[in-house]
Amino acid sequence: MSASQFRLAVLAVLASTSIGSAEESFLPPVLPAAAALKFQEETQLQRLVARIDAHLDTFWKQNKVQPTDVATDSEYLRRVSLDVVGQIPSVGEVREFIDSRDPHKRARKVEELLNRSAYANHFASTFRREWVPQSFENQQLFFVGTQFEAWVRKRLREGARMDELIREMLNAPTLFARGRAQIDFNAEYSASAFLQANEFKPESVAASASRLFVGVKLECAQCHNHKFAPIKQEQFWEQAAFFAEVQPTIANISDVNLKREIKIPDTTKVVQAKFFDGKQVSWKASGSPREVFTDWLLEDTNPYFARNMANRMWAHFFGYGLIDPLDEPGDENQSIIPAVQDELAKAFVESKFDLKLLIRAIARSKAYQLSSRKTHESQSEPRVFARMPLKGFSADQIFDSLCVATGFQSTDQPNQRRFGNFGIRGEFMTRFATTERKTEQQASILQALTLMNGSFVNNQTNVERSRVFAAVVDAPFLNLDGKIETLFLAALSRKPTREEAEKYSSYVGRGGVNGDKNKALADVFWALLNSSEFILNH
Repeated sequence: MSASQFRLAVLAVLASTSIGSAEESFLPPVLPAAAALKFQEETQLQRLVARIDAHLDTFWKQNKVQPTDVATDSEYLRRVSLDVVGQIPSVGEVREFIDSRDPHKRARKVEELLNRSAYANHFASTFRREWVPQSFENQQLFFVGTQFEAWVRKRLREGARMDELIREMLNAPTLFARGRAQIDFNAEYSASAFLQANEFKPESVAASASRLFVGVKLECAQCHNHKFAPIKQEQFWEQAAFFAEVQPTIANISDVNLKREIKIPDTTKVVQAKFFDGKQVSWKASGSPREVFTDWLLEDTNPYFARNMANRMWAHFFGYGLIDPLDEPGDENQSIIPAVQDELAKAFVESKFDLKLLIRAIARSKAYQLSSRKTHESQSEPRVFARMPLKGFSADQIFDSLCVATGFQSTDQPNQRRFGNFGIRGEFMTRFATTERKTEQQASILQALTLMNGSFVNNQTNVERSRVFAAVVDAPFLNLDGKIETLFLAALSRKPTREEAEKYSSYVGRGGVNGDKNKALADVFWALLNSSEFILNH
């Protein structure tokens, strides 16, 4: 069976089967094994999305929430492009998508984006910002951060699963390993940044690992017990003991060969490594305590890692987690829709910790496909997910989206993205870097001036320097309305409204303020690139 015949067979089955009801008995018996597996995976994904949507519907109904309208194709395309590959779509991509009558085009677009190299670029940058934010805040850790980002990018392009990334990162070489590989500071890629960013302190590594990958904030108990906190000081240091080998001197352990214990500072008490959930520790004949901790973390039966990753990926796409703050679950901060989180976590485990599975499910969910426009008072609370919250751009998204919109091709050397933020990209990375929540980001005066008066934007709205703008100005097949529409598609991924088209056509038609139509058209492009709509993911 050819590829086209297979696609037709699959579509025929899907067309005759409602979402979530396709049975394996419908599989064409002649499908080759690989194709049959893909069909089965797609069917399972559809069922997962259907269950998520059903839980959302139940939640909205029980809480008298009226979800807003479905996002338009141009809104969805721009949003999913920014969230998956970190940049807006091109003009041609927008035209093709909004003109397509394919009922499955949104699902197909998600798959296409996941297969682009920009997917690995974007999530490498995202994980660096979330896992080693110190590399942005501390110049001494800057090079370490770029090594780490290069390592994540490489592993994602190789198809590494999330459990593989976490295992390699938590068990990376240290400065103090005996009989094992140590950090190579000249390496092209390195997973050691997580340990370095936490200063090789067992307690800091343990606290970060618990917060980021277990989803529990243990460091509040580091110095003393809190009356109402479920985690006590001794439990914190028992967790830290798994990472004592990161730097035995700081750990102050009695036997450097054992490295399964740690001394609580300012006390005489030495505690053994124990899991905070009470699970019995099973030590390996060989291997480090860090490996034992990682085995516990990544067990299929461990509820923490899968639920935490499901929550963090939901927050990546919506700006808010199902549990929020992400690392403070408890009686007063429970999952707002636990059934959705459970579905995602279960599917994540069954997929062997495939990050793309979470992305596919969330991006195809009913909540993610809603507009950001408020149409009912019940949508005021963002965490009911009845409309899409507005999210600010990261520094990478700003620069990469400007490059797409203007056709700018960086002259920076290829290794500059890998090893450092130099050149024009570096200016944006430095000036727009932030660790603020995406839904709460506000542009500073310096950032606003960079976009309004900076040489980059001014050059890219100049007919002599901008590839896209020059092509629009010189296009013989575009009239004035067509040129304005193209600039809207380039900057905002949508066509102008009737009012916008009339206003801008009138302005350009009379030559703007200088009587020069080309300069007036440049003014339009500049205004679009400096609009709040351009710099917000909505």
